[in-house]
Formats: sequence, C-alpha cells, structure tokens
Amino acid sequence: MNMRRSTGLQIISRELTRQRKSALSPFCCLRNCRLASSTLSAFTSTHITVTSPSSSGAQYVHDPNVALPNFNRRSSLLPKVSRSIATNISDGNDKAHSLHANIHYILSKKIPVGRMNAANLQKARTFLFITSKWGNTQGAKLSEALLERMHQEQETSNHEATVDTEMYNACMHAWNASGADGKEIVYNVESIMARMQERCSDDTLEYSLMARPDRTSYNCLLHSYSKWDEDSSFKVHAILDEMNAIAQDSKDRDYAAKVRPDEITYNTLMNYYATRKNSHFAAQQAEDILLRMSELSQHPNSNVQISSTSFNIVLKAWSNSGCGLEGAQRAKSLLHMMIKLHNQGHQNVEPTAVTFSTVIDAFTKVDQENSSMAVENAMELLDLMEASSITDPEHVNSCYNAAANVLIKMGVENSGDRVIQLMRRMKNMDALPDEKMYTRCIEAYAKAGSEEAFNVAFELIDEMKDQLHRNPSSVAFNSLIDALLKKQTTQSFEMAENLIKKMESLGGDSRPDIVSYSMIISALSRSSFKGSEQKAVDYLRSMLRSFNNDHYSNAKPTSFVFNSIIAMLDRSSEEWANDVMYKTLMSMENQQRQGNTSVIPDTITYNTVIARLSKRPSKENAKKVMKLLTQMERNEEAGNFDSSPDIITYTSVLKIQEKLDPNRAADIASCYLQRSLAKSPLPPLDRVGLRTLLMALSKSGKIEYALNAINIWERLEVSSKTIKLLDSDTCNLVLLAFRKVKTEQSADTVLSFLTERLKRFSNGDKSVVLPTVVGMSSALTALSNSGRINDALSIMEIMKTLSKNVDSKLKPDSGCYISILTALSSEQSSSKNNPLYAEKVLKKAKEELEVVPISIFNAAINACAWTSGDQNEKRRAIQIAFEIFDQTREGTSHDAITFGLMIKACMKLSSDDDMRFKLVQRLFQVCAKNGLVGNMVIREIGDFKRRLVPDGTVPQRWKMHANDK
Repeated sequence: MNMRRSTGLQIISRELTRQRKSALSPFCCLRNCRLASSTLSAFTSTHITVTSPSSSGAQYVHDPNVALPNFNRRSSLLPKVSRSIATNISDGNDKAHSLHANIHYILSKKIPVGRMNAANLQKARTFLFITSKWGNTQGAKLSEALLERMHQEQETSNHEATVDTEMYNACMHAWNASGADGKEIVYNVESIMARMQERCSDDTLEYSLMARPDRTSYNCLLHSYSKWDEDSSFKVHAILDEMNAIAQDSKDRDYAAKVRPDEITYNTLMNYYATRKNSHFAAQQAEDILLRMSELSQHPNSNVQISSTSFNIVLKAWSNSGCGLEGAQRAKSLLHMMIKLHNQGHQNVEPTAVTFSTVIDAFTKVDQENSSMAVENAMELLDLMEASSITDPEHVNSCYNAAANVLIKMGVENSGDRVIQLMRRMKNMDALPDEKMYTRCIEAYAKAGSEEAFNVAFELIDEMKDQLHRNPSSVAFNSLIDALLKKQTTQSFEMAENLIKKMESLGGDSRPDIVSYSMIISALSRSSFKGSEQKAVDYLRSMLRSFNNDHYSNAKPTSFVFNSIIAMLDRSSEEWANDVMYKTLMSMENQQRQGNTSVIPDTITYNTVIARLSKRPSKENAKKVMKLLTQMERNEEAGNFDSSPDIITYTSVLKIQEKLDPNRAADIASCYLQRSLAKSPLPPLDRVGLRTLLMALSKSGKIEYALNAINIWERLEVSSKTIKLLDSDTCNLVLLAFRKVKTEQSADTVLSFLTERLKRFSNGDKSVVLPTVVGMSSALTALSNSGRINDALSIMEIMKTLSKNVDSKLKPDSGCYISILTALSSEQSSSKNNPLYAEKVLKKAKEELEVVPISIFNAAINACAWTSGDQNEKRRAIQIAFEIFDQTREGTSHDAITFGLMIKACMKLSSDDDMRFKLVQRLFQVCAKNGLVGNMVIREIGDFKRRLVPDGTVPQRWKMHANDK
C-alpha cells in the first residue's frame, strides 16, 4: 500500500468522523443510543445494488441501479465434459437426455444410494450448477436436492463422490436469486449453511473431503438477510464476528485466508442496513461500517478497500432512512466527500451516474414543507453531474429521471414544462429521453388536470412511439389513466376507457396490464354509472383472456381485482350478480390451482359470496354454499388458515340451510361446535353466530346435539373474554335445544343445568345468567317429555318465587302450562296418568292465572286423548275430558278446536262403536248449534260424517263461528 493511498484513506476516516459530528446534529441522541437498541424496524427490501461473492472473488449485481461486474461462476464450475452434457441436453432432440429427465433419473431411486458412477456424479454436479442459475424456487429446490443426493453418495463411502464448498455456495446463491419470500430464503440459506458446518465436523469423513464454509458461504448467508424485512442485526454481526474469529484463531492459515472478511463482506453487511427503510439507526450503522472499512483498508496487506459501490450503498441507506431533508443532505455531503477524494487521486471512489441518481432520489422523500429546498438541491446536483466526467454515460438517464421525479413529487408548478426542459438538457450529455423520462413527463401533465395538460400528455404518448421507435409500454398509459379516473367525471371516464382500447389495439407491451385493469375496475366499483357492474366484469374477462390465452404475464390477475368485482356485485341489484359472483370466486380458485400466488381467496372473500347466496334461498344456491364451505374446511385441514371458515361463514351457511333443510343445518352446527370444543382456546365467536348455531341445534331433536349446546355454554361461561356473549336470550336457546328431545338423559341434563344456576343465584352470585320465561318453557317441555311432570311443576314454583323477589318477567305464563300439557300429547308420551296430570296442571293454572285461556283447556283435553292403559283407564280419561269440556262451556270460552279435540278423544278412547257414535253425535250437535263445525271437527268425525251430515255438505250456519275453516 503506497503512501498516497494510506493518506487518502486516513482523510476518509477523519472526514466521516467530522461530518458525523456536525452534519446531522439533530440525530446525535439517536446515534448515541443506537447500540442499546435490540431491534431494528422491519421494512421491505429496496432496490439497492449489492455485491455477493463468487469463488473467484467476482461480484454480482442484485439491482441494475449500481454498476457492478456480473456474478458468473468461474469456468471451472462447468468442466469441459459438463459443458458437453449441457450442450447435448439443450439441443432437446433426444427426450431421454432432456434436462428434467436426467435430473429426475439422478434423484429417483433407480440408482441405489452409494452406487452412482463417475459419469452420473459428474452429471449431478453439472445439473446442480445449471439449476442454481435458473433464478426461481424450482431451480433452488432442485439444486439443493442434487446436493443432498451427492452427500448421500459421499456418506455411503462412494469414493468417486465429492461434495465441495462451491456446491453448497451455488445452492445458497440459488435461493438468494430465487425471488421467493424473504423468510423462505433466509430459512433455506441458513439450513444449507448449518448442514455444511455440521458435516465438516463429521469425524467419519477425511479432512480433505470436508466442504467447509468459506468467505463466499458467509457472504451468501449475509446477503440472504437483506431479502427479509425482519430484524436480523444481531445475526449479521454475529456472522462477521465468526468470520473474524476464524481468520484470527484458525491454525489452518490457508483456510483462515479464505474466510477473512473482504470488501464484498462489508458491502453486503452495509446492504443489509440499506434495505431497512425509515430507520436513522440503520443508515448510521451503514455509515459506521464504511468508517470501519476505511480503518481496515489502512492495514498492511488488507483485502478491504472502499469503492464507489461502498459509498453508493451508504447513500442508498440514507435515502431510505426516512429522515427527510436531513437524510438527503447527509447523502449529498457524502457525495461531496467522494468528489473531493476523487480529485485527490482516489479513482476507486469516483462518483458514478448511480451515485448522483441515488442522492437526487433522496430528495424525492423530503416533506412538502421543504419542497423548494429539495428542488433546489436536485437541480444543483444535476448541474454538478453535468460538469463531472461520468464514466458510465449509459446510466446518465437515471439522474434526469430522478430529477424529474423530484419536480413531480414536490408538486412544483408547471412541473410538466420543467420536465420537458430536463429532456432538452439531456442532449448536452449525449443522452436521449428514455421511456421512464417520457412517463414522468406524462405523469406531470396528467397531474395538472387541465384539458390543455391532458392534450399535451396524449401528444407525448404519440411522440414516444416516434422517438423510441417502438410502442410505449403500459406504464406510460397507466399514469394518464390514473389521473383521468381520479377526476370522476363521465367525460374523463370515457377518455380512460378509450385509452385502454388504444392500448389493446397497439398490442405488445402496450396492452393493459394488471395496473391498468386494477385502476379501471376499482374506479367502476366505486362509481354510480349505469352498467358499471357489467363493464367491470367485462374488463375482468379481458384480463383473464390476456393472461390465460395470450400468456401476457403483465396481466397476471391479483386478489385485489377479483375482490373488487365481488364486492361490487355484492352491492348490485342485478339478477345475474349472484351467479357471476360465484363464478368469479371459482375463477380465483382456478388461478390459485394453476400456481398464481397473487390470487388467494381469503376468508372474507368466501364469506362475501356465501352471505350473498344465503340471502336468496334456493336448492341451487344451497349446493353452491356447501361446495364453498367444503373447500374452506379443506383449506383449514391443509393449514391454510387465511381462507378457513369462521363463525361468520357458518352463520351464513346455517341461515340458508335452516330454511331448506333444518336437519342438515343441525348437523353442520353440531360438527362445528364439536371441532371448536376440541380446540384451546376456542375459535372466535360472536353473539349472532352463537345464537344461529344454537337455533340450528334446536331443530334436530337429538340428544348429542343438545349436549353440544350445554357444553359450549359452559366453556364460554368460564372464560372472562367470552362470557360477555352469554345473556338470557342465549340461555333460552340452550334450553330450546332440548325441547324436542324425549329421553331421560335430556330431562336430567336440563334439570341439572337449571338447578346449578338457581343454586348459584341463591348463594349470592348475581353474575349468573338465568333464562327468561321462554327458556323456562323449553325446560318444562323437556321435563314433561320424559313424564317428569312433578319436576316441571316444581320448576314453576321456583319461577313464581323468583318473579316475586327478583324479576317479574319470570312469572309463569300460559305458555308454561301449555308446554307441559303439549308434551303429554304424543304417542311417545302416552300414559295412563295423562288425565291426572292434565287435571293437576289445569288446576294449577286456574290458581295462578287470572284468566285461563282456551288454549290451556284445549291442551288439557288433548293430553287426555293420548291416554294409554286398559278400558277402565280410558273411560276415566273420557270422563275427565268431558269435565274439562264442561268447564269451557261454563266460561263460554270453547272454540272449534275444543270440539275437534273432544271428538278426537272420544274416537281414540271409546272401544264400543255405538258408544263412540253417541258421544260424537252429542258433541257434534252442540258444535253445529254454536256454529263451530270447523275443519278439525270434520276431519276427526271420519266415517261418521255420512250419518251426521246426510247430504255431505255442512251448512254455513254450522261453521260460521269456526276459527279453522
């Protein structure tokens, strides 16, 4: 290292230290405490160029904004024989030797582990390097699979097999270049690195056969963290510390030299911080690393040097720092430092076009209150760039584009005209406006919004075609479409539609892309124009044709477009909206199955369609709803919880099924509750959903379903978060679930549930939720269904007491008595004690109610009609029924139903035909005299009609007061 270089680097160190103290004093407090911060804010990756290592020490470009040598592995990675294989494969003449077929053959079990020959091992190595350069997840997965296959061969003592560090590095690079999600990239790169480290410590392998991590390996690992927006600051510094420790402490000096951090290592580390957005701490960390590089470069035989690339990364870090004007000015100060150093003879830090464009771009992120300063600085930097000797003129356009962006984003008046001036200035640098520049200019005029400005924008689109000798891409059109749609007028909307038609007619890259379709569909979904729904659906179909049929990748659909259509159709009153909504969702699922990861129907999407279909009950809609529910449940089983059913889903499904098939609704509700009860914690529930579930259960008459209602209540009751869902109405529905169940277990469960609640209440627990008289009626029915009349009457006594002391609404009403009596009126509840129970309940009603309605008398008579036993017991039942009937006549409260039920009792309980006819005849005569011959009377007299109504026609006077005509 010569004296001049050493002196220059010392200047860098001093200058960085001095500027840090003075240039950003408002942030000193942040800098002083940055080491105490354990986490960095997580932000998405930026378009910063990074260097990553190759085995030969070359660099590769992560982003075209920074001019670096391309990452191409040295030729030794593909020996001559490998190239020959690759060439033969690429010809594609022999399917047996196609790339995929060969890879599949090697990865299959057709070659036993440990038996691969030298030729197949060489193929596997070649294929690993080929697939690692595909730049997608498939290539990354295949390269890693080939690596593991080779390792298996080596592990089984195949002496021909060799797995070296280059192969591990190629696999890590494949994941870094795969375009996969950042989290997935980090996971896989870490996994590959961990396997290499673990295997190199394996005592069963010869030391010479071990693949050990080198500088390239560590640099690849560092680079992976810049792909993920999670805080990995601790990890990246731990990796650097590990590299330094190996370089200093390893007894193997050759290996230590291969691991020692170099310029690429520090650049990659700085790039991690440059990809952290809106973080002053991250930008300062990047600058601190640059200062550390400066210090290291002064050591004898140092392999760390500061270059323009190093500075460019730090400039990008400040541009992304979110510090506004201060961050941009700090970037500008660093640029001036580069110029000063370059003037002193340090050619490696010469500012490039990327340097200038990065600093100018930093001023696009300045607050509007500092807009004038931002524009002034951007123009000053542009002047400085034009006065400089730029060695990469092909990137000069980026500087003018950045300056145009400042003018537009800062809202400069007449920004379109000023961008035109910039386009003229470009000629001084032997540069011509590119499509980006034209697009910026079109955007500026479009934002102006005047008719004259729009005309200029349209002229610029035509000019682009002439100047660039090709049709403009969709990006230029999109900025104009966006401005037109924002005006929200009929004329501007028609102009936007005409632009889309023009794009379609031009074809190629001018065709509408996903941005075009998203804007027009979104605008239609918000508009009140007539026929907007149909237009939006037509645009969706055009987009799908362009993507599916024409294979135009820029028109790749997204969830946003589909969801906009579905939301709009959900609000539509068009008859066809239901069917199209459903088909739109089916199209989303189809896109997902075909591998379009940009289209993922989520729970909200499914719920919207299901809710819409449920509002229009039909068998066809019910089938569609069940198909969608089944798909959502499959998604949940597969672990895709973003599109799994929730309580809102089941609420909508149950609403349509309750109207069409109550039993199926009960099945669905019960299955959902059983799954929910098996989970901890319970899935989220809302009050509407819970009530819908319980209501569905009440239609089944199955004890196991009713028990689910009790179980979910008890589970919710013990949780402080869900107890608020429980109220008296919900408690009523729990008891309603037992209303149709006619088992001893049902009666025991209901009695236990009520007893426990009443006991807690009597012990002073005022938080306990009690049912209302409606729920109590359901409990009385459940008890009476099992012949537990005395228990039912005991409950009524408790209700009476509570109504006096706690809540008057708990006072037994006529419905309570009817619930008990109705439970006695069925084949299953037929008993010899029915008449006695009927008398007892009726007596109780007369004691407690001021007026006993006819419905209670009728229910008592009906209970008598369902008496079982010998003939004496049935005669006694008829006698009691007539006694009750006489009580109705005394109060003149009988009706047509009363006579119908009396005739029913006589017909069922009389064994002698003559006696049956005499009883029925007497009742019929009284009924006819009172004008109460209704439908039930006619139905119950059966064959006696010919004798009681000789001509077969009931006179009008006989039925004029009947309430069931």
